[in-house]
Amino acid sequence: MMDTTHYFTLLALLILTPQGLSKGYYKDPKDYDYTEYYYYPELGADPPSFLARPQMFTVEVGQSVIIPCDVENSVGKNKLIIKKLPANGASEKLLSVGNDKVTPDPRMTVDGTRLTISHTRPRDAGTFICQFDLEPPLQLRHTLDVQYAPTVRALVPPEQRVAKGNSVSLECKAHGNPEPIIRWSRQEGPLPSGHRSQQGEMLTLEAVDRHMEGTYLCTADNGIGEPASAAVSLTVEYPPEITTEQGIVRTGEGDTVELVCVVHGRPPPDVMWTLDGRKLPDTIMDTKLHQPQQPSHTHTTHDTHLSQTHFAHRHTLTINNVKEKDFGTYVCIAENPHGQKTAVIQMTSLPKPPQLTSSPNGGESTKYTLTWETESYYPITEFLIKYRKSHLGAWQQRNHDMVMADSWESVSRTVEPNSRATQGPRHALAYTLDALEVATDYVAVVRVRNKYGWSAESDNFSFSTKKAMAVQQSTSGARGQMNAAPLLMLLMVSLVFTMMQGSTSSHYLLGERFPATLAVSQSRQ
Repeated sequence: MMDTTHYFTLLALLILTPQGLSKGYYKDPKDYDYTEYYYYPELGADPPSFLARPQMFTVEVGQSVIIPCDVENSVGKNKLIIKKLPANGASEKLLSVGNDKVTPDPRMTVDGTRLTISHTRPRDAGTFICQFDLEPPLQLRHTLDVQYAPTVRALVPPEQRVAKGNSVSLECKAHGNPEPIIRWSRQEGPLPSGHRSQQGEMLTLEAVDRHMEGTYLCTADNGIGEPASAAVSLTVEYPPEITTEQGIVRTGEGDTVELVCVVHGRPPPDVMWTLDGRKLPDTIMDTKLHQPQQPSHTHTTHDTHLSQTHFAHRHTLTINNVKEKDFGTYVCIAENPHGQKTAVIQMTSLPKPPQLTSSPNGGESTKYTLTWETESYYPITEFLIKYRKSHLGAWQQRNHDMVMADSWESVSRTVEPNSRATQGPRHALAYTLDALEVATDYVAVVRVRNKYGWSAESDNFSFSTKKAMAVQQSTSGARGQMNAAPLLMLLMVSLVFTMMQGSTSSHYLLGERFPATLAVSQSRQ
């Protein structure tokens, strides 16, 4: 009968134990009757007490930790109970009773009064309670903090498209222990604010434009493991913007010319060209980014006279074998859903306005040689010089805003083929003006002409004849003093008359009529 009882008991243990006897005895926590382990003091026995004090354990994820519940006077039926209160606020869990491990977690082992956790995970964090069920209960509490590297995710779509002038907010959220610090940066360089980074979960960009486009990175770091990043791409939609490489292009018949417009816009604008208001024949433009040096990617019209190429933002109209009919005003027109923009390029055969190269200070008393350069693809056949005196009156000595000047005088000359210096399209010319006044300031403008017409005027050019003293030399000192005396007397009388009259107009006339006389008189003394 005894053998039969042992047999059924062993069979029941094998069936009820989930992991088998070879892996240690496991009992469901709800099957325990904690009153079985209540301590009932025996006569003359000391109650159990913990040797350890409450501790805070901090480990990085993946490390191991030992939770100590060291005790003395643990005798009789009293057994140590180890429980856990999870940090996330979940319900209490029973881990072990005495030497019996209750939790099924294979990473946890019980060795006497110590609980060992291997390969810790974030969910292992919490409060561990070492307890004896006494009256009142005896407890020891330890806290476990498991630190782990951050993770981060963007709270906005990874691709942001914003119209120019609007605002946009980029936001992300990070998790980790300790709490990660979040910083925003820009992959292409500094943030629009000029800073390398900005701390915070949200980055707001005001009045965006195309210069703010790029990939913005939200990076979380807490010192554990490697920082984590999330990327948000910002695309700014805006109307076309156009600049030209040259506003005026000078060329000649038979040449090949490139007219270039640099076009920006989002979405990429469609580009067309007109000449003097007439739309140029459509060419099949390469809408992909192609290299100009790869001829197979360039499409042309059937007569190959005009061709259009498109590389990145650079739109080029090439005119081969330029003819007279090709000269005129070209307009580059760019359009997208946000608007239209135009840029003008003038293609001309006229000479460039001359640039004066002579020194402003002349070296001769009554002559001055003007020199200038111009640019023309055809020979310069004629030039026109306009000049006049510019001198300061009494009013301008007090107020420099007023300039008194004589009327223009003109000189026009035909340019002989052997009298011009040329180097490619650049031409250098010179002409000497004579019959000028001594120590006098002049202003001049120059125009040049080729077979297609006149250039625009040059900028005003100021020059002067040699600054010599306009003084008559006397033959003897005595005669000079005698001649100067009447002049001094006349000057004195005029001054007295002016003071008596108190008239500002008389003073103005005196300053205008007698400055030379005053200078001569003082020099002779």
